[in-house]
Amino acid sequence: MPGIVLTTDLSEESKRAFAPVRALAARLGLPVTLLSVLEDLPFEPTAGGLMAVYPDRTQMKRDWESAMQAAADLFGRDVCKQAVVVEAADVPRAIVEYAHAQKADYIAMATHGRSGLRRLLLGSVAEQVVRHAHVPVLLYPPSA
Repeated sequence: MPGIVLTTDLSEESKRAFAPVRALAARLGLPVTLLSVLEDLPFEPTAGGLMAVYPDRTQMKRDWESAMQAAADLFGRDVCKQAVVVEAADVPRAIVEYAHAQKADYIAMATHGRSGLRRLLLGSVAEQVVRHAHVPVLLYPPSA
């Protein structure tokens, strides 16, 4: 479905993009798809002799999908036509590939505003999406 793919990690920071993307979508007459990538991280069940419970990925995905449906309701179902959760180890690649497969017109996302050492250690999903996307990327930075 062409339109705007709006990414969210369900944090309040990522939801900052909801209002401006909703306004843009209404103005352009484009549907919005909410996309969240459930990061598939390697998990080590033992660390330093301690046992850890392996997270139930099936339950995590169900919980994430439920939260995404609530986010779509918050966004407004008149514009937000679907809410999708994909699992991937490489979040930026998953966003770009999903948007490409759906023939999206735009990708939109709020940035977390990391800089310095935090950005070096954590990377920037937005930067990688901008570098590899085949469509315009709309970024919504944190307010100053």
